[in-house]
Amino acid sequence: MKQYSNKSGVTLRASLIAGVSLGAILFGAIPTVSANDGINDFNIKAGDLKTALNVYIDQSGRQLIYRDDQVQGFATSGTTGTLTNENALLQVLAGSNLVVREDSSGAVLIADGGSGFEAISFTSDSERESMLGSYEEDDSSEETAVFEEIVTIGSRSNKARTISDSPVPIDVISAGDLDAMGGTVDLTDNLKNLIPSYTATPATGDASAFVRPTSLRGTAPDQTLVLVDGKRRHRSAVVQFFAPAAGNGAQGVDIGMIPSIALKRVEVLRDGAAAQYGSDAIAGVMNFVTKDSSEGGTYTMQYGQHYQGEANYKIGLNQGFALGDKGFLNVSMEYSDNAALSRGLQRPDAQALIDSGVQGVGADAPFGDAPLVQTWGRPKTNALRFFVNSGIEISDNATLYARMGYADTFGRYRFFYRRPGDEDAAALQSVIDQGYTGSLAQTGYTPFLDGNQKDYSLVTGLKGELSGGTYYDFSFGYGKNKLSLFLNNEINPGLGLTADFKIPQMNFVMGGYEQEELSLNADFSTPISDSINLAYGAEWRRETFTANAGEKNSYIDANGLEGGGVDGRISPSDAGKFSRNNIAAYIDIEQDVTDKFMLQYAVRYENFSDFGGTINGKVAGRYNISDSVALRGAVSTGFKAPTPGQANIKATISTFDGATGNLILEGLISATDPKAIAAGGKKLTEEKSFNLSFGMSADISDNTTMTVDFYKISVDNRIYRSGDITAADGSSISFYTNAMDVNYTGVDLVITSRQEWASNVSTDFSLAYNYNKINVVKQKLVNGIKPVSDATVEDIENNYPNNRFTLTANTLMGDKWNLLLRANYYGKHYDERGRINGVDGKPPTAQIGSVVYLDLEIGYQVTDNFRIKAGGSNILNNFVDRIGPPNANRLSVGLQYPRRSAANYEGGSWYLGANYSF
Repeated sequence: MKQYSNKSGVTLRASLIAGVSLGAILFGAIPTVSANDGINDFNIKAGDLKTALNVYIDQSGRQLIYRDDQVQGFATSGTTGTLTNENALLQVLAGSNLVVREDSSGAVLIADGGSGFEAISFTSDSERESMLGSYEEDDSSEETAVFEEIVTIGSRSNKARTISDSPVPIDVISAGDLDAMGGTVDLTDNLKNLIPSYTATPATGDASAFVRPTSLRGTAPDQTLVLVDGKRRHRSAVVQFFAPAAGNGAQGVDIGMIPSIALKRVEVLRDGAAAQYGSDAIAGVMNFVTKDSSEGGTYTMQYGQHYQGEANYKIGLNQGFALGDKGFLNVSMEYSDNAALSRGLQRPDAQALIDSGVQGVGADAPFGDAPLVQTWGRPKTNALRFFVNSGIEISDNATLYARMGYADTFGRYRFFYRRPGDEDAAALQSVIDQGYTGSLAQTGYTPFLDGNQKDYSLVTGLKGELSGGTYYDFSFGYGKNKLSLFLNNEINPGLGLTADFKIPQMNFVMGGYEQEELSLNADFSTPISDSINLAYGAEWRRETFTANAGEKNSYIDANGLEGGGVDGRISPSDAGKFSRNNIAAYIDIEQDVTDKFMLQYAVRYENFSDFGGTINGKVAGRYNISDSVALRGAVSTGFKAPTPGQANIKATISTFDGATGNLILEGLISATDPKAIAAGGKKLTEEKSFNLSFGMSADISDNTTMTVDFYKISVDNRIYRSGDITAADGSSISFYTNAMDVNYTGVDLVITSRQEWASNVSTDFSLAYNYNKINVVKQKLVNGIKPVSDATVEDIENNYPNNRFTLTANTLMGDKWNLLLRANYYGKHYDERGRINGVDGKPPTAQIGSVVYLDLEIGYQVTDNFRIKAGGSNILNNFVDRIGPPNANRLSVGLQYPRRSAANYEGGSWYLGANYSF
């Protein structure tokens, strides 16, 4: 019996199983592969897949079995050069996962991305026998042929690279992997549970409640570049005020706007790549590859609940359509809904009111968790997301393509409780002083913030091949993210009271933020020889950040002037529109020095209208010591440009004192505001990075592989919000500045293995481990003062776990059943309140112990098209440590868990799901 396995982790045993990478869903193509694959000269042009397969048969001398009607309408990028037959076929079929099977009876079975097998029947026995007769199965053979996923990230060469070919570490997360993380309807959480070096913290406040702060290798959210189908994704409109300390002040991409059902796979390059892709690629690059089938589709439904009752559900559909004979239109839609989570305690001050007999305390709770006056946990959210991917071959050497996305999301997050008589309830006290005697004068109240995001994206272009073998890609990109904010159940004392002494207005349009980006790209890739490929190109981008003022009643005082209003207001003086342009040019060379040694060189120049030019370079290499062991490494420089949002945003930020629970208002101004300049502010410049990585990959046995990579990322001029500074007029201000230099040092270890238990029972094991250490090397003084407090530096260095791993076992039982177990481990780390060893007799920071979350899922293939699953996330209902005395804590505001821990405090959940594919 022969076995063909895909190293991404899904392998099925039968007479013939091939896991291949396919640019569109290929039904019925069965390559016959031998262990001693031949080498031939190939010249297969981009274009129609059926034509390319026929050329491949002629040039390789190998036989392929496929149905004509099942390959029509698909495109390939082709391949050129002296290649093994296997590699040439992989490049012709580059794209998405496909498992193809021919059983002993001659019937052909296929599976795509875990969607289940579909029987392919021939029109007659003679057709089956004639097509399958060329393949003679040798049951005594136990050869294993490995087909690995072709990745499009990290290389611009015409020669497609697999994960094992890459000189830098790359993770590939398949659509099936994402679907198996069913305890959440959040794509961010799915990725966090699969990639140990990728972190996503709970939503934490203000606009950050609606855009999750994320991190790769402990860096800021905007120090990882995000691509969709190889094109830069526009960033979110949110500048993060409430991210964990290591990511505070960032303005990154909101991947939650991408419908997960549209994804074929996610590629994660864990290495600096700014010399290849430009700004932001300091920690790495995430490429979201979308589906491009011209037929078939998938419908999904999922419903789940946390053990404490909060529900979530998601429905999605994806379907491909043919555009003539040589095109495709692939449409995806997804709707998700998350109930708010409440994991807090009653505030002591609110409980005191209840104990004294006050009625109605907490009655204004918008999430049904009364009498709690403050809600700690995930906000309520719902989202509708669309994505369309399309392409059509307009000539033998040209393909027109377009991709469009739209998302409309809503979220609701509860603010801090305003208790009558407290310092942080000044607005309530003001209207009481004006004669207000309503219920709020006795119960207090809690505002809540609504956020509505609308997200738009469009990429269109023309790609193909010129004479001489040069590939080209001309594209235009547009992206926009708009966040509108609405503050409810709040008081503006400047509005006074009505004639009957009632509060005239308690719901306000707060304004919001917009991020808009335009880009033009021209990319070329030319094979100079069989061993050298030259890629080059240019880019123009325009980026605009807009702050929109809220309604007048949200920001006026008693005299009708700016300066009063509600917390978080955006007044006309805070509003504005800020743009910048940049141009870039790059050269990227890949060279196969020998059949064992490859090198990659890249250099990129960019010039920005706001801070000037920067040039960055990269050298990476891979050396195959043997057929089973290879060394790899890279050295590069990189940068992250300050965004127009970071450079120009103004805001009033509300936070609180952890000891007293009192509300604290902080004023944020731009670094070039006269007040900021007087206090030492300067025009922001780019963050600069130096990356060094070294690792190895090894096939330990026929069924076990291992990769280990060491890295060091040094970031200079990290942009960060300063601590509160007293301005000349006595006001308290803060601003963004190039505050510090930070190092990130660590190691990534990945081990995958397969164990055969019986002829139809096997388990795929995978261990992914990350160790990461953050060190603030020095600060850049502002008027002779450290811009970032020692306490915040401790938070930056210690708020993320140093150790993180995921251990997964996926057992396949015949063609029908699978059982998945996954353990997610978070090592010890520290809360962000207080100082680690205590200072001046104050309570010390709490150390949060390690925690393991265990997930389980069982799936059953009911029919060839219909699959069901049931599972649980954190099935043992584990929580991170509660924090209380003698440590610094937030019990005064009802928060018993660490607010921004990478290990969430949601508790266990269960879910049911169904998937219909056709």
